[in-house]
Amino acid sequence: MRWSRWTVFAMLLGSMALWGGTWPVGRMIAGSLAPFNAAFLRFLMATAGLAGLCLLTGGRRSLAFPRRLFPRLLLLGATGIFGYSFLFFTGLKTTAAARGGLIIGCIPVCIAIAGAVMARRRPSASAMGGILLSLLGVAFVMTRGVPLDVLRGQVKAGDLMILGCVVCWTAYTLLAKPVMAELSPLVTVTWSCFFGVLLMLPFAISGGVWRDVPGIRPRDWLGLFYLGILATSFAYHWYYKAIHSVGPVAAGIFINLVPLFALLFSVVFLKETVHVSQLVGGLMVIAGVVVTAMVMGSRRGEPAAWPDRQRVGAAAEVSGSN
Repeated sequence: MRWSRWTVFAMLLGSMALWGGTWPVGRMIAGSLAPFNAAFLRFLMATAGLAGLCLLTGGRRSLAFPRRLFPRLLLLGATGIFGYSFLFFTGLKTTAAARGGLIIGCIPVCIAIAGAVMARRRPSASAMGGILLSLLGVAFVMTRGVPLDVLRGQVKAGDLMILGCVVCWTAYTLLAKPVMAELSPLVTVTWSCFFGVLLMLPFAISGGVWRDVPGIRPRDWLGLFYLGILATSFAYHWYYKAIHSVGPVAAGIFINLVPLFALLFSVVFLKETVHVSQLVGGLMVIAGVVVTAMVMGSRRGEPAAWPDRQRVGAAAEVSGSN
């Protein structure tokens, strides 16, 4: 199956829009359900949806994986599903959706830093400038334009939880690449969700998830469906396919669109107000990400965001069709 760069672009754009919507939806659900209960129900739905896609596209054999990959798939579930989800719902109890979405915008820079460290490659002065600009933008968002408040400890606990999401997603993105050298993106994300759900299960049971189910409001069920099926089953699948085609750094660059979608949807649907410092900080985050991506991409002798059509097609052929 050969994809044009526009097909991959559309998958990434769709994923970012769906993920941007998770912030206002997650904020709504966080006020009704305990963090692990909400996360468990979300990824229980997602696992069912993803397993259904696997069965439809490849049959039961498509879900098989070598035993030696078990630790890596478990680690994907622990970082991108278990850890990220708990921090996401916990953080949104005290942090506005728009604010959380802007903080999460530093993920591409963190992926670039971690990728450089793993490759033992020192970022150039220009790349470091972009990294520092992006991190300063996050500090602006978290402190309403007074970055020194970070040093004084005047940062909300919810903001720190969202920063934890950044760490979990960075690990999730980078750990996925070697796994997808052997498994398709769809199978990889299906098993990571399954293991994430298993890790959440004891916490959800102790939190009374089954007792809460009958009292969940219709709008919360709709929100869980959005989070589980649309923003996870479809968006994770598309994102993993993009990683397999263009690599984790190039795919990660597009995450800088999530804050913009989160801000837009939070203002429109939750009527949240946005402080001017958050807008300034958000622009700093995005500018820093763009600078870092351009510089680090050019140092590898590649375009900052996209390889050429032949490389996309070759990568797609390796992964097969889903």
